[in-house]
Amino acid sequence: MQTTWMLRWLGIGALLVLGGGLICAQQGGRRSTTKVEPISQVKLEVSSPAFKEGGDYPIEFTGDGDGISPPVAWKNPPKGTKSFALNLWHIPGQGDVKSYWVVYNIPATATGLAKGSKDVGVTGYNDKNRREYDPMKSKGPGAKEYNITVYALAEEPKFTSQKVNRAELLKSIQKITLAEGTIRYRYERGKKGGE
Repeated sequence: MQTTWMLRWLGIGALLVLGGGLICAQQGGRRSTTKVEPISQVKLEVSSPAFKEGGDYPIEFTGDGDGISPPVAWKNPPKGTKSFALNLWHIPGQGDVKSYWVVYNIPATATGLAKGSKDVGVTGYNDKNRREYDPMKSKGPGAKEYNITVYALAEEPKFTSQKVNRAELLKSIQKITLAEGTIRYRYERGKKGGE
């Protein structure tokens, strides 16, 4: 009698463990993506003469080409804009954001950055700990999506660290961002001409 009850409880325990494992496996199999919330809901119009929204990134701006920074343009900033900041970023995986280019203290009179721009605004640190544009070389197969976000600011940001990277920039502009806009593009290594 005691053995029968023991076997029943062991059977129930095994079913519970097996069921729990299946639920965890199903949840683990779901792909969760990182969502980057905008700081401001007011839209700034951002574009590039070199590529279209959602289009392919020209190879000249990547590590497979000349590796120079792309031209970026913006228009219709809100009244009271005193400066602009820019960040080129990518989500390589769940819970992760990689930063390739940070520029801040761009004058309020600017309507964009030219191709290979180095003398407008102040260049911050990329994720390779360098104060420069980092031309991407995406790893793994398939096209990857990248983003260039421009922020219209009510004043020049004040930083708590001498090392201004993406995290420091976003922290400092949290309360002074009047508007923002993002242009997205794709890049796939090995695709002829980046097209």
